Amino acid sequence: MKKIIPIFVVGIFVISSISAIATIKNKKLVDPISDELDQYQDVMTVNAAVPIGNLAITEPAIYIQVAQSFIPTKDIITRVELYIGKNSTVVSPLDISIRKELTKEDLTVTSVDPSLIPTETYDWVEIDIDDIKINPGEIYYIVGLTENITDNYYAWGANNISESYPYGCAWFSIDEGGNWTNQSTQTNIQNSESFSYQATTTGFEENVTWDMCFKTYGRDNNPPDTPIIEGPTSGKAGDTLNYVISSNDPDDDQVYYWISWFDDCPGVYWDGPHNSGEPITRGYTYEEQGTYTIRVKAKDIHDAESDWAILEIEVPRSRYSNYNIFYLLSQLFPNAASNIIKILKL
Repeated sequence: MKKIIPIFVVGIFVISSISAIATIKNKKLVDPISDELDQYQDVMTVNAAVPIGNLAITEPAIYIQVAQSFIPTKDIITRVELYIGKNSTVVSPLDISIRKELTKEDLTVTSVDPSLIPTETYDWVEIDIDDIKINPGEIYYIVGLTENITDNYYAWGANNISESYPYGCAWFSIDEGGNWTNQSTQTNIQNSESFSYQATTTGFEENVTWDMCFKTYGRDNNPPDTPIIEGPTSGKAGDTLNYVISSNDPDDDQVYYWISWFDDCPGVYWDGPHNSGEPITRGYTYEEQGTYTIRVKAKDIHDAESDWAILEIEVPRSRYSNYNIFYLLSQLFPNAASNIIKILKL
């Protein structure tokens, strides 16, 4: 079977052995042990690659954006790896993003400097995206694009064997991302805007199956530990009581705190974010006597919430006003001071 894309790359890129490829890191990972390989398609068939960017195979030149759909099983996507290369004429970075819908906004995007991508050959390039919370079991997309400048293009290794990745497929756009078509079904829409149409007009067969070479890494998200509240369990009305609050997040994510100083406390909001385990000090002034319940919970930056921490506070009746009364009466009736003490039980 003839293939759609090889005409674009044969003679330009040298196909390397995919099993003996080193990893190039775009950014240093903070904690590479905390995530694990989730989804992948790591076999590139001979000469099967898809250009990303401006390619002059027709007049006018075609500007191509490429995506691969996948279904994650982890709560958090942490990074991706792509088997890619670049043309020697590249001048602009390669933008790699994660999307929930191909025509919607990026959930996260990273620009990869051209110097980190091999020239006229292929390699695994690691792209450390911002960690994002997703819904496991739903479809997401890795999208690659660059500036539409003449001969500014990258190449993304691919596999055109049926169901090389069973949970997604390659998608292509030639109209600035306005419309996308995939190459992994037998019912591709053959219209003037589809990439498969451009392929058939250049003599290549339609209805071929494409999956890009990719790897996604992720981790499950654990909620923060129940917060610790340290401080006084009693105090005087009118005095400010200070409390030290902290919570550790098992994933070392930053955390927010919801602090309620008493039941139906108005103006409660998420305080933060704060580093995991970092203690914060917050205070409150109880103006009236009574028994109060402080309630605190934590949530991480991905909205996983802890259990409530509870601390009861006793604020007894203040004796300050009684002494004021005693002082006034003692001035008016100095001889009755001892009786006043007995009456007021001071």
